[in-house]
Amino acid sequence: MAKTIHTILYDDVLDGSKIIEMDNCVCQLSVIRRGYTEFIKDMKEELSKPALYILLNRENRKAYVGETDVFFKRIANHTANKEFWDEALAFTANDNSLTTTEVKYLESLSYETAKQAQSYDLSENSQAPTRPHATKSQEIKIKEFFKYVTLLTKFVGCDLFEKNRDSHQGTQPVHKPIKLDLEVNADDLKGRVSIRLNGTEYKTKGLMGFAIVKEYLKAHPQTTIEELKDTFHNALLGRWGAWNFIEDDIEAARNLKEETSMYRHLLKEEYILISGDGVKFVVSNQWEKANVLNLLQIAKNEGWSYEIVRQ
Repeated sequence: MAKTIHTILYDDVLDGSKIIEMDNCVCQLSVIRRGYTEFIKDMKEELSKPALYILLNRENRKAYVGETDVFFKRIANHTANKEFWDEALAFTANDNSLTTTEVKYLESLSYETAKQAQSYDLSENSQAPTRPHATKSQEIKIKEFFKYVTLLTKFVGCDLFEKNRDSHQGTQPVHKPIKLDLEVNADDLKGRVSIRLNGTEYKTKGLMGFAIVKEYLKAHPQTTIEELKDTFHNALLGRWGAWNFIEDDIEAARNLKEETSMYRHLLKEEYILISGDGVKFVVSNQWEKANVLNLLQIAKNEGWSYEIVRQ
């Protein structure tokens, strides 16, 4: 059955703190950027509940899974004592129905699922959480709640629970963060801007990934789909890395609309590209000021001309 997902932006900023809920579902997600003290204060009542929470550093691929009876107090402790994270996901029940036992069970289930996925470094958890005894009815309730935990985690672009899609026969290639050496910064990309790349203007940030890949294929027409995936890997997407940068299963890309309530790739016929070995593919549209810088660095490394144009 289709679900409608509601997102409330705390300060009208897409990558700021927010509250996310679904119709006919008690699971509520609060996305909290480190340093957003006003959001935490304003949400004190909502956050003074039992919660499953995840501390994240998406760039460094590190996470900590925890639980608490009063998230409002716990987040203050972690702000003071844990340096690695810059974002927290807090899952609470909007009908106050989660118990201490249930959030402990959720913590264990979340940790085990993330550990099996091997997408994030969980070393901040010094030991695996212990799963408490739960009744059969509690287990059913918890597993149903966890289904929405994984859905909403993916909805906000985090692939903590997704199996590492770069793994192959037990090996996982490591893509180091791209080193930025640019004349522009994230502030230059705020608001409505377009990019002029080698003389062609692309009107929105959402088209920038397409523009870079198209230009790359023009310069390197023999590049295979696997070579493209290695060059334009998911780590460049930052927090949106739960979806592939380069997606050669176009039908799967279309089906994401049903799963996540929006398209995650550019799917119009005019945006479908073909690799050097003849594979049709689409490109992510999940671009914002933080990860557009990665694209511009690729352009600079290739020696292309680029200009940011404010709308």
